[in-house]
Amino acid sequence: QAYSGTPPEEKEKIVWVRFENADLNDTSRNMEFHEIHSTGNEPPLLLMIGYSDGMQVWSIPISGEAQELFSVRHGPVRAARILPAPQISAQKCDNFAEKRPLLGVCKSIGSSGTSPPYCCVDLYSLRTGEMVKSIQFKTPIYDLHCNKRILVVVLQEKIAAFDSCTFTKKFFVTSCYPCPGPNMNPIALGSRWLAYAENKLIRCHQSRGGACGDNIQSYTATVISAAKTIKTGLTMVGKVVTQLTGTLPSGATEEEILAHSNLRRSPLVPGIVTIIDTETVAEGQVLVSEDSDSDGIVAHFPAHEKPICCMAFNPSGMLLVTTDTLGHDFHVFQILTHPWSSSQSAVHHLYTLHRGETEAKVQDISFSHDCRWVVVSTLRGTSHVFPINPYGGQPCVRTHMSPRVVNRMSRFQKSAGLEEIEQELTSKQGGRCSPVPGLSSSPSGSPLHGKLNSQDTYNNFTNNNPGNPRLLPLPSLTVVLPLAQIKQPMTLGTITKRTG
Repeated sequence: QAYSGTPPEEKEKIVWVRFENADLNDTSRNMEFHEIHSTGNEPPLLLMIGYSDGMQVWSIPISGEAQELFSVRHGPVRAARILPAPQISAQKCDNFAEKRPLLGVCKSIGSSGTSPPYCCVDLYSLRTGEMVKSIQFKTPIYDLHCNKRILVVVLQEKIAAFDSCTFTKKFFVTSCYPCPGPNMNPIALGSRWLAYAENKLIRCHQSRGGACGDNIQSYTATVISAAKTIKTGLTMVGKVVTQLTGTLPSGATEEEILAHSNLRRSPLVPGIVTIIDTETVAEGQVLVSEDSDSDGIVAHFPAHEKPICCMAFNPSGMLLVTTDTLGHDFHVFQILTHPWSSSQSAVHHLYTLHRGETEAKVQDISFSHDCRWVVVSTLRGTSHVFPINPYGGQPCVRTHMSPRVVNRMSRFQKSAGLEEIEQELTSKQGGRCSPVPGLSSSPSGSPLHGKLNSQDTYNNFTNNNPGNPRLLPLPSLTVVLPLAQIKQPMTLGTITKRTG
């Protein structure tokens, strides 16, 4: 249009866009995608586009010829998800097997037409195009999440989970902490675990570690802790600047939300994360309190001092990244569970990903498939790329320049010669080389007596060996700066012809 001089046509406004993972492009469910390099049958991309009056789902194969799979034009759509096929067992069967794949849509106008805006989840069949189920709520819906087990509906201060086979209510959580940001109620849903922001810290259920555990007393963490005063000052300056320039998102402030919440309940504690197991948690209300048992609670720990605004699991579900409303630092936790209770679990604070000193609103977090890279995107249009290791430690050329993930054993055990020491200890346990003080028949004859003369030293020694990772001392965290900051233009109007 610019070169031909024709007047521009009226285009539809795109409100949101997202690539979706579903059964259609899942390599584990489609055998024809296994021979990717030999046949060229790469899985297609599923593109979901939300307009001001509806949404579309497109399938984009490797040839680039897009095919429209679904389209609805009944008002704006706030959230939509393609539901994966559920896991079938002998106890339950799929009631919607003939209608799948299903698409969950949260529109401004529900199927009944009488419900308030965004208070209804309609399930459409991508096979037949008809609506097969409608779930009504009394309050607005802010987001949808799903896996092979449950469908999670996120409200402002409530989380409702439904069974993926029957879509009957399985459990619900009402103790969520309100977030003053673009994501009103942040959650993270893995293949089995569900993490959400808790409004209180219950000591009897608290796991070992977290952001306030013994592992925070490292040199880098001390430097960051000493700079809190400078951070606070720069945060206030950044907030004033954003308010003057008009770039601060509209909405309720943190103080207003906290004041509103304190009128109805006791003072809340920000920055607490609770992880529950969606398979073993009891049906009905999930309540973490001193009187409740820990069935289904995987971990319960402090993650930040400010309210949490975004969190995400890695593909394996063992790592959790969280960020608060300030957006200065992003925390990477490793979740090590215990079969007895959440108080016996350990949460290793592996990394503090430092973005900067000014305030920023985080809108999304994404992992690479090998969990060696984390990308955090803010509302300012910047994506911060951080290198990490799935097991912790300082990222280096050896860990990130290889096509395969370098594991912890090859980094520490082999290079330091600790495998030979471990074999010697296990072969002569309780004898001359026993590492436990008092059990050696001849302490002075033990080759490790000089190094393992105390229990604390032995604990530090076993911390680098495959011992019990839930016991103290926990590994110290590593502060990582972004390797790259990818800046996107805020509007397409800022792109000139040459740069375009």
